[in-house]
Amino acid sequence: MREFLEVIPDPVSLIESMRAVGYSAQTAIADIIDNSLSAKASQIKIEYDASREPFVSILDNGEGMYANELTNAMRHGSSNPNDAREINDLGRFGLGLKTASLSQCRKLTVVSKKGGQIYARCWDLDYVQERNGWFVTIPTKLELEELPLFKSLVDQEAGTLVVWQLLDKLMSGAYQPQDEMKNRMRDLVDHLSFVFHRFTEKEDGIDPVDIFINGVKLHPVDPFLTKNSFTQPLEGQRIPVNEVIINVQPYVLPHMSHLNIDEIQLAGGKDGLRHNQGFYIYRNRRLVIWGTWFRLVPKEEFYKLTRVKVDIPNTLDHLWSLDIKKSVAYPPDVIRNRLKELIPHFANTSRTTITYPGRKQKNISFEPIWVRTEPSHGTFRYDININHPALLEITNRIDKDGQQSIQFLMKLIETALPLESIYSDLCSDRRNDFELEGELIKQLVEIAKKLIEIAGINITEVFNLDPIARYPQHHNKIIEELSNE
Repeated sequence: MREFLEVIPDPVSLIESMRAVGYSAQTAIADIIDNSLSAKASQIKIEYDASREPFVSILDNGEGMYANELTNAMRHGSSNPNDAREINDLGRFGLGLKTASLSQCRKLTVVSKKGGQIYARCWDLDYVQERNGWFVTIPTKLELEELPLFKSLVDQEAGTLVVWQLLDKLMSGAYQPQDEMKNRMRDLVDHLSFVFHRFTEKEDGIDPVDIFINGVKLHPVDPFLTKNSFTQPLEGQRIPVNEVIINVQPYVLPHMSHLNIDEIQLAGGKDGLRHNQGFYIYRNRRLVIWGTWFRLVPKEEFYKLTRVKVDIPNTLDHLWSLDIKKSVAYPPDVIRNRLKELIPHFANTSRTTITYPGRKQKNISFEPIWVRTEPSHGTFRYDININHPALLEITNRIDKDGQQSIQFLMKLIETALPLESIYSDLCSDRRNDFELEGELIKQLVEIAKKLIEIAGINITEVFNLDPIARYPQHHNKIIEELSNE
């Protein structure tokens, strides 16, 4: 007869090992917010300070937990990842609350109010080490009253308060705790505004959730810049998998010339547009992974304006290989193959937006200054467009020798065009000084005036000429400036 041995993990060794899963302060706090959203909270307050005893507190006004629910929530592996979950549940392994919190601190206290009663439990790793067992403590009334935001919880009808203390990981090596806390939390606002942007703004009739960090309300950071009129939403797709639907919505961001400084920061920031292209995976509206093509295609210059929103339900977690931190997800073959088929459908739109940023409709007459020529297979060059009205008018005014001199000068410019340097600057997403807002209108008006004088054409025709055609958002202003002269 087969024999069985129960192998119980050592609590101290296992907990200390799980503390090294790899959470940052930002991702750990995001995991706590997941629980608040699953509890249907409409307001979440985050406070941190290190002027005295360093702490981090997260308070929500969600449904709260009874004593038995709270005890179970403090258990490692409190839920089976294979069990069916509520449709809006952001949890997965039943580890997030404990693993995320203890990755930053040695003392985790959770206080919850439900049915008019307050219940509390505490993981104190020093006590666990002393007893060498899986023990949580029940804080005293005095200990609870000293917790940050506890009085705010008491005043609420229901909710949950999570408090981190003894921040050995978060504050490790800190010489000046207050400065270290500010440094560690420096990216918290940006991270939470980005990851939860669909919760902090109204969407499909769902009211927004208010999230505050030290009293400052978060504002949504939309990676698709949907409020910019030059953002192009392309045709969406619905992919059926295991009797549920994955929604795919591609967007092509505006060209750099149609972005203000704040939008450039939102679109790429320090990482750049090229780095942030790709799929943006949302699990129950929560952003879990972004800026990747899953190796389906390389990150290329002509894809850099493309971002694809992919909505997946929590019922497909097992197919997406979602990790504990909810920061890694990889699609199964059935989804990857379908996504790969979709990429060519929006690639051309991205290419056109980069090449001709002012043209949103293909039927608009457009006369560029430069034309791309392919003299043979696999080769290309850029030539000055000899049919540009300004160039035609100038050459018609001079004699044959003068025309030959201009042709030589054009060929000299074409040959010396620094393609490698231009490509390098484009990849870095730096703007040329012509696109700086302060000088742009002035230079466009001057160019338009000269084109009218030289080519003898009207303002409507000027608007179809390069470079004026690249800036349709400024056409009305150009008309206004010209009429004032």
